[in-house]
Amino acid sequence: MRRARLPLLVARAVAGLTLGLLAGCDLGVEDLPIGDTPPVLSSQVCYDDSDCVANACCGEGTAITHRDVGPDCTGVRCDGTCTPNSVDCGRCIPTCRNARCAAACQ
Repeated sequence: MRRARLPLLVARAVAGLTLGLLAGCDLGVEDLPIGDTPPVLSSQVCYDDSDCVANACCGEGTAITHRDVGPDCTGVRCDGTCTPNSVDCGRCIPTCRNARCAAACQ
């Protein structure tokens, strides 16, 4: 009887160690691979989401950058089909994450 229990105990120990190690990895949603996220063109420090912009106006951006090096879209009139400060017509928006500009995509 003892031999039949040994593999079960070993399997439980391995499963417990695996779950314990995975819990310690500290994976957040932002760390998961999203695939096809736009590049970030600036390494300047940001403090708020408003510090980060798309690299083109009217939702025609293809990358994220800091507002100091990005375009000034204040006087630009968009046709309303896309979110103004977005990448790929609203698929991603610029955000400030860990003091660096990043893309939040859906």
